[in-house]
Order: sequence, then structure tokens, then C-alpha cells
Amino acid sequence: MTPGFSISVVIPTWNGLHLLRENLPSVLTAVEFYRARSGAAVEILVVDDGSTDTTVQDLPDEFPQVKLIIRPRNGGFAKACNTGFKASRHSLVALLNNDVDLDPEYLLHMASHFEDEDVFAVTAKVYEWDSTTFTTGGRYGRFRRGFWSVYFNYDIPCDAAAWIDGRKLFSAYAIGGFATYHREKLQRLDGFNELLSPFHWEDVDLSYRGWKRGWKIHYEPRSTARHRTSATIDAHYRKKHVDAVSFRNRLLFHWINLHSPSFLIRHLLMLLVLTATRVVALDFYFYRSLYEAILKLPEVLSYRAAERKALRRSDTEVARMLTGFYGAAPIEVYFSQREVLERHPEAQ
Repeated sequence: MTPGFSISVVIPTWNGLHLLRENLPSVLTAVEFYRARSGAAVEILVVDDGSTDTTVQDLPDEFPQVKLIIRPRNGGFAKACNTGFKASRHSLVALLNNDVDLDPEYLLHMASHFEDEDVFAVTAKVYEWDSTTFTTGGRYGRFRRGFWSVYFNYDIPCDAAAWIDGRKLFSAYAIGGFATYHREKLQRLDGFNELLSPFHWEDVDLSYRGWKRGWKIHYEPRSTARHRTSATIDAHYRKKHVDAVSFRNRLLFHWINLHSPSFLIRHLLMLLVLTATRVVALDFYFYRSLYEAILKLPEVLSYRAAERKALRRSDTEVARMLTGFYGAAPIEVYFSQREVLERHPEAQ
């Protein structure tokens, strides 16, 4: 048997001992399945991000197979993940939320994509926690009305074996809660951008930077999981605050990463329109998000200059690659997130 890729599983957690107790057994099963089939080494790293529950005290005794990394204070998703990325030792990094239950073959199918040296990341197929309802698959991204819209999913018919077996499925980005990354490429990108702390858009940003470095993001529908959506964020933050942070980070993502003149001009024009009109809808959180994003402009300009130097593909080329794939593949796109469209009409 030829050994497969070694894998570091990284799980950030914040006051999530109850979720780890529920979901770590499925991760351990997937790890043992992968070890048995591939002969490769696997480690599991849980990064505790300043929890005030008993994770630090109880997890080592309950799950001795897991290495616990302790951050003294809460820094948010990006910082916790980067701590785990830096501690990881193996060829691939499988990033998982603490509220994800894995299918036993999850890691095996993920790892196979990295036989292609141009693959940076792979995203999984995810169902609602207590049902067979499909919630997340390949991400359908398009640049429209001045913004990248990445809210929608696609799936593929089970009879499209050539696309699945040939590992030909692109994804606009790999979702941070259930994605696997090539560790060396992850290091070259310096992991998640911590300017986007405490949450949201860091995984879009990371994948988009990967696309522009000349790499690819894939979707693997045979790697399946069940997910309790936003189990950690919803437990600690008010919805309006989450929405405001999300839109602020969406702005920062565009300001850092849009370099093709036509894309940047279209974005700025739409931003002017929104600035002039959102007051009519009494959307004061829009102005809060815009103000907070403007405060970060010095850091944005620094990141922007660094990304411009490193890019190998333009925004136009990334959009063309994704559009070409969506037009050629037998995909089924799901436009079902109405609450997102109500909050962000420019995404339509």
C-alpha cells in the first residue's frame, strides 16, 4: 500500500465542550478509517480560544487522542485557526468546526484531490444536523452589481460520475468549517487574514487569494458531514452585530483583493449608490459597517499592495474560470437563502 497524504485535523473551539463531546467521536472514526486505508499519519489539534467552560480541564481526560492547544484569551475564528495551522505538522490541514459530524470516508475523499499539485483547498458536502436536507456544497460565485456574490450553493447529480471521479468540480471558495487545505500553500498565504476577526469572510478571502495565486479550489460531494449551523456565533452574539461585522468584512475583502480596474470601478460605483440609498431603508447598520471598514484603510492598503505583488491571475481570469465551469458542468444551483438577499440586495 502506497502511503497517502499525512493530515493535521484542526478544530477551533470557544466554550464548545458540549459540541466536542458530541462530534469528536465521528472525527476519530474518520481518522481511523483514513489511517487504515492510506497508511498515513494523522493528528487532531483542538485549539481552545479562551473558553470559560471546562474544555481545558476535561477534554484531555475525555479525548486523550487529541492535542489541546490553549489560547489565553478569545481572539476569534481567524486567530484560533492560524494558531492551529502554525502548530500543524502534516502535508494537509483539515479544518473543522466543533459542531460538525463527519462521515467515515470524509478525509479519504478529500485527500485524493491533492494528487493534483495545483489544488489548494477542497470543500465538502453538508446536510442539516437532524435531516437529509442539503445545505452546503460547491460554492457558486459570480461578480455582479459591484460585489462578489458567494452565498449560493450548487450540487451535482449522482449520475455525473465523470465529473466526480475525475475531481473536476470547482468551488468559488472552501468553507472554513469543513475544508481541507494544502499546508505548504496555506503557509505561503499566511493563513486567514486576521484583519477580518472575529468572524465571517475569512474563508472567502483565503480561497480567493489562492485562486489569484494560480491555484484551484475543488468541491468533493463524497466527503459528507452534518452541521449545526452557527452553533457558536449564535450563542454569543446578537444577530444585528453579526450582520454588521459580516458586511464590514465583505467590504474589506473587496478593497484588499479587487485589482482588475473594471471590477474595482464597478464596486466603488455600487458602493456610492448604496451609501446614498440605504438611509431610505433605515439601514443604519450599513453605515456602521462602512465606517468601521474605513477606519481600517491603512491596513487594507498594506494588504492590498502585498496581494498585488503576489497575484498570478486577475479578477477577470478568476471570474472567467468559474463562469466557464458553471456553464459546462451539470450543476444544480440552489438560490434559497432569502434572508441573505433581504439583508444584501446587491447580491442578487
